[in-house]
Amino acid sequence: MRRVFTFALLVTAFHVAAQAQTPHFTYQGQLSQNGQPVNGARDLSFQLVSAASGGVWLGSPINAPAWPVIDGLFTIELRFSNAPLSVPLWIEVRVDGIPVLPRQQIVAAPIAQSAQWGLEGPPGEQGPQGGFGPPGEPGLLPNRSCASNQVIGTLSNFSAGCRDRGISDWRRMSTDFMVGNLAVEQRRVACQPGEVVLGGGIEQLQRGSDFGFEVRVIESFPTFVDGLWAWQLAVYNTGTPASLRGFATCAQP
Repeated sequence: MRRVFTFALLVTAFHVAAQAQTPHFTYQGQLSQNGQPVNGARDLSFQLVSAASGGVWLGSPINAPAWPVIDGLFTIELRFSNAPLSVPLWIEVRVDGIPVLPRQQIVAAPIAQSAQWGLEGPPGEQGPQGGFGPPGEPGLLPNRSCASNQVIGTLSNFSAGCRDRGISDWRRMSTDFMVGNLAVEQRRVACQPGEVVLGGGIEQLQRGSDFGFEVRVIESFPTFVDGLWAWQLAVYNTGTPASLRGFATCAQP
C-alpha cells in the first residue's frame, strides 16, 4: 500500500551566513502518515528549489538518515552549501525517499539578509515595542549576620533570616553492645529531658574484613517514649559475634 505523508512547515529562524552567503535556518516539521502522527526514525532529505513545481535544484541536498520523529514533530538545523541566493526559495522534503508535496516556500530570506548586513530602515520610523521576557533572578545575597542571642532560621541562595530560638547545644549519645551469630539485638539511645533527636544510626567498633560477620540493619528511626526523644535501632548478625555502637544526635530546641 502506498504510504501517504502530509507535512506542515514552521521556519523558526532564518538568516544568511555573512561569509559563505548560504541559507541557514532552523526547520521544524509536523509529519503524519495516513492521518496519524509519525513516531520513530525516518530518512529525511531536504533540497532547495527555485520554483513551486519544476524549477532548478539549488545547491547540494541535505540528507538526515534515521532522524527522530516524536508525536509527528521534528526539528533540524539546515545549512545549505553552494546554494546561490534566490528569492523566493522553495524547499522540497523527502521522507523515506517519498517527496512531500506541495513544496514549502521560504519567504524570510530578504528580511534576514538585510538584518545580517546591519542595514537601517527608513529614517523616522520605529518598530513596535517587543514583548518583555521573564524576570531575572535576584542578585547576590547581601552581607547578613545574626545577633549573639539569635540563631539562623532560614538560609538559601537568595535569602537569610534569624530567629530568637533554634537548634543549639547539640550532643551525641551512644551505647555499645554485642550481637551474636544469627541473633537480633534492639537498642534505644535516648536524649536528655527537653532535648530533641536530630538523627542517629549504628557503627562497627571493629574494622577490617577478617571478622566473618555481616550486620544487617532491620530498623533505624526516631521515637518518642515517656517524654523522651530517642533513636530506635535493631540489627541482625549473620556471622561471628560483632561489637557495635548505636548513637543518637540530640539538641536543645
